[in-house]
Amino acid sequence: MTSSVRPRVVYADANELVVNALRSSGLLARLDEISDLTVHLGVPSSPEAFVETVGDADIVIFGGTLPDQVLEHAPRLVMAAYIGQGAANFVNLRLAARRGIAVAVTPNYGSDSVAEHALALLLAVARRIVAGDRHLQEHRWRPFASGLHLSGRTAGIVGFGSIGAATAKLFGAVGMKVIVWTRNPPAQPIPGVTFVGLDQLVETADVLSLHLALTDETRGLISGALLDRLKPGSIVINTARAELIEPDALESRLQIGTLSAGLDVFTTEPLEQASPLRQLDNVVLSPHQAYNTPDALVAMLALVVDNIENYTLGRDFHCVRAQTE
Repeated sequence: MTSSVRPRVVYADANELVVNALRSSGLLARLDEISDLTVHLGVPSSPEAFVETVGDADIVIFGGTLPDQVLEHAPRLVMAAYIGQGAANFVNLRLAARRGIAVAVTPNYGSDSVAEHALALLLAVARRIVAGDRHLQEHRWRPFASGLHLSGRTAGIVGFGSIGAATAKLFGAVGMKVIVWTRNPPAQPIPGVTFVGLDQLVETADVLSLHLALTDETRGLISGALLDRLKPGSIVINTARAELIEPDALESRLQIGTLSAGLDVFTTEPLEQASPLRQLDNVVLSPHQAYNTPDALVAMLALVVDNIENYTLGRDFHCVRAQTE
């Protein structure tokens, strides 16, 4: 898209937090310079309302789910700019490809933020921080169940991109032995990290932490059979995607009590009010917020603006495509 006409851009599901970050960082002004920008606060109430909100925009910015109807019925849409990395969960990539709509993403914007959150979840589960807080809020003191000592135990990290590598560094800093499974281990050794097969990882680890992108190959990679090979009392940390785990496999084992977990991602978001996960003492939950720090938010939004500018100028940008057609 190299036309001299300024593209019409609609941010279709904005919220005040993101708009304020755009404004305070100067990115909103930059968007105004390169496009005719319209910001719609709130998520449109239906797919039809979403289509109406996007209207005849050339580019839509979105942070949640982009309905198929938008891809099918927005007449001028040529780019969908996702605020995040895992777009496959939130937009139909195959349909976008068929409609000639480029889907842009924002990789590696908050690796340290997500890694820190993974560590925070691990510490909260291992040391029973949330349960202890609840205990005190109920005006009780002792006795209280003891926590798990992490130093000297083994952390198994599945996936070794920028987030997995940052998490390995933090887990190692608290004295854990770090083992990693990845399809493409680095050629050179990494101090403090041992690369192993997935079977060996689940049989050895005291903590299983997931840091994979969701693809056709990784969906359901962590099966119930694999979870059953973890040591009793092991902790599962997931700040990546819920669909990496076979449906219901983790939840059923958490209910039995053989495992504990710290979870930031869920198959249905927001998490259903009736979810059994809300009632379990061996689970710490957070509302898909691992990435959400001011620094990471601004870095992510800067990538969104970079993608739009580069696309309109005919330059390379961070584009994601369906794996198979």
